[in-house]
Amino acid sequence: MGSVVYRSRIDWWLWAVMALSVGVIVVAAPDWPWWLTAIYGVMIIGAFIGGIGGCWYAVDGDKLVVYQFFRPHPLPIDKISEVRYCTGYLAGPACSTRRLSIKFSDRKVLKSFAPLEISPRDRDGFVAHLLRINPEIKVYR
Repeated sequence: MGSVVYRSRIDWWLWAVMALSVGVIVVAAPDWPWWLTAIYGVMIIGAFIGGIGGCWYAVDGDKLVVYQFFRPHPLPIDKISEVRYCTGYLAGPACSTRRLSIKFSDRKVLKSFAPLEISPRDRDGFVAHLLRINPEIKVYR
C-alpha cells in the first residue's frame, strides 16, 4: 500500500504574522531603495511559505513520516503509546493550535520525554489510520 498524506491545518494567525512582518519592513524602511525592500519582503514571504507548505504528515506502511521544512522524519507507529487531542502553542511541526499530542513508549524515538505535537487537517481520520496499524494506541479526547 502506498503512502497516505495528511496535510497540516493552517490557522489564520500564521497569515497575519506574515502580513505583519512584511508590513513592518515596508514601514521601517522608507529610506531604503525600493528594490532592497522588495528583496526583504520576498525573503520573508518565501520563508513563511516554505515553513507552512513544507509541513505535512504521511503514513507509509508502519511508519509515520513527519515532514518539516520539506525534510522527512520517519517514526515507528508500533512505538506510539497514546494520542491525545489538544490545543497549544508548543513548538513542533504544526501550523495550527488544534493538535494531536503523540507519546511514544520508547524515549529513544524522539530522544526526549516531550510528546510530538502535530496538526493534521483531518484529525479523526488520521487517528483512525494509526489505530488500524496499531490498535493498542490509547486515544484521549
